[in-house]
Parts: sequence; structure tokens; C-alpha cells
Amino acid sequence: MKRILSPVMIVIAIAGMSCMPYTGKPRRETAVRVAIECGVDQVRLSGTRGKKYYSDYLVTLNESFPFHFGPNDGRVSINGRDYRGSVEVRKVDGRLWVINVLDIESYLKGVVPCEIGGVSERQFEAAKAQAVAARTYARAHMGQYSDLGFDLYSTVQDQVYKGISCERAITSRAVASTAGEVLVYNNVPIEAKYHSTCGGRTADFGDAWAGSPPPYLRSVVCRYCEKSPHYHWHKVMTRNEFFAHLRSRLKKIGICLTEHELIHSFRLRRSERSNRLKELILVTNKTEYKVANYRIRTLFGEPTDPGGLLKSTYVYIRTEGDRVIIEGRGFGHGVGMCQFGALEMAAQGKDYRYILYHYYRGTRVKRFR
Repeated sequence: MKRILSPVMIVIAIAGMSCMPYTGKPRRETAVRVAIECGVDQVRLSGTRGKKYYSDYLVTLNESFPFHFGPNDGRVSINGRDYRGSVEVRKVDGRLWVINVLDIESYLKGVVPCEIGGVSERQFEAAKAQAVAARTYARAHMGQYSDLGFDLYSTVQDQVYKGISCERAITSRAVASTAGEVLVYNNVPIEAKYHSTCGGRTADFGDAWAGSPPPYLRSVVCRYCEKSPHYHWHKVMTRNEFFAHLRSRLKKIGICLTEHELIHSFRLRRSERSNRLKELILVTNKTEYKVANYRIRTLFGEPTDPGGLLKSTYVYIRTEGDRVIIEGRGFGHGVGMCQFGALEMAAQGKDYRYILYHYYRGTRVKRFR
């Protein structure tokens, strides 16, 4: 999902990514399998095999698979980066998939600081809220890539995980102090979405994705994220730049205009509750095209934007003479917990359960062992 201090890690809403409003019964196992390298030709590992320690061992496609390395002094190394637990290498479609297998609490130590960023003691309750949200997400998604032999990617496709190098004492303490705790709805771990900055109001699930919205992912007012550098932002282009850019970006979402097809105008449909864009209707001299909510950030994004996506769909577009002005709020898909909001709530003395219940209405914290 998303680290607030590094934009690339916030862009948790990847087009086409599956989103499960309800998940199956939680697995009781505490081990989680995380894909570190996907579809590579070789990987260098350090760890133990049998009773022997190997340093910087080169695994190629010629090995017998699955290939396992155990920990040495509690850790293994994958391409020079240290991780807790063990490592398994699988061969899938002629390429190597490198999977870190470890207990969920150790996994969270390498996730929470990557997602929430640096926190102070005054913000410790926000780190605890992030730990519970990240643990909930992991538990709810265990087994989602079982055909490939793992549970989660180590990237924004699931949650950013960088192993031991990412760990910080304060966030590890937040993980330990909430050990085993997850958010549940009807006694099932929820789809714990979170993002950097909501801009004053979070989004409904349906503002970002298709499908039946779970009742706990509804838009709520957030008066706490005004200190975020992404709370207000804007872009300015000339009309010619704007429409040339729009035409070129249409190809990225699968709409290719013919040479003689001219853009006349567009209409925006937005959510009455959250004010986010839900659909764009593009009118040309030949037909109309409908652009769904989850493609709008791609359509209006630029290469200089984080991940090439517009920061959010909480935007208003207006013209001033020859200029087109995009005024926006927030950063990320806007659904679930606002991380900058959580940090400020904690600084104001709110505890982690208050923070979680504010953003995930109707849920409760439950401890799984």
C-alpha cells in the first residue's frame, strides 16, 4: 500500500488490481509468503542449506526446484538485502520466483515503516494503527496467489516490504504492542485499504473500484490531514497542451483516436458524497467514450507524477483564458485510513483504536493467534 514520505509507495490503486470487499475465513497459520523477486533468470542468496552456510550463492535456472535456503543467525540475504525467516525459489514459466517465508509479525516489522514513514513518539498511536491495518491486509489476502506459491507481493501491488533494512525501533514496538490484532467485520478480517492523504474527506470504495462496496469502506470526514504537502495541489497547462496531453494519454487506457477524430469536450461525473470523479465522458466529432474512475488518474497523469498517475481523483478542472487549471486534493485512492490524518490524530492524543474506528466504521479489533 502506501508509505507517505515516498510517493511511489502510495500509489496503491493499480488499474486492474483485484479488490476483495469481503474475504474468506482467516488462515490460522502465522507464516506469510512474500514474493521478493518475480520472473528473474538468477538470484544471489546467502543462508544455510542442510548444515552448511553459503554466502552470495548464485541460483540459476539450472538448479533443482523448489530451492530452499534457511536462515543464518535469524536471517537470509536476497541479492544483498537481509530478510528474516527463510527463502524458497520456485521456477514458474521458465523464470525464478523468489519467496521469503516468515512469521507475520516479523513481516510487519519490514512493512510498517515503509508504509507510514518516520514517526515520532507523539505519533506512536498512528504507527500502531498502521500495524493493525497492515496485519489485517496480510491476513485477509493470504493465499491470493496460491497458484504461484505465495501470498503477497513486496511492492505497492500489496504492501511495501523491504525486510530488515527498513525496520525501525519505534515501528517494531508498534507491531509488538498490537501483536495478533486485526480489524474484523462480521468476525472476518476486512479489506483494510489505506492511503497517504484524503484531502478532507475519504472516498467510498465505489469511487475507486468496481464491485459491491463493503459497508466499512465509506466516505468519512477527515479534519486532520491539512499538514500534508498533498492536501492542496494544482496543475496549469495551456489548452493546446491539455488536449494534446489528453489525446496521447488515451492510448494508455486503450482508447486510440483515429487521425481525423477530434476531441470536442468532456463531461465529469463525480460522487455526491466524496466529490471524487467517478466517470469521464469524452466527446469527439465521431462518438463518446466513457472512462471509468480507476482509469482517470492514468488519463490525467504525467511522467513526472508519482507512478505516472494523477495524485487523486478529488479534482476540479476549470479554464482561465487560454489556461486549463486542475485543482486537486489528496494523494492516493482515498479509501480507508488517511495516513497523514492518522498521524495528526495521534499527535492530538487519539489512540490507535479511535483512529481505526474513525476510518473503518462498524469494525472492531480482534486478536488472532
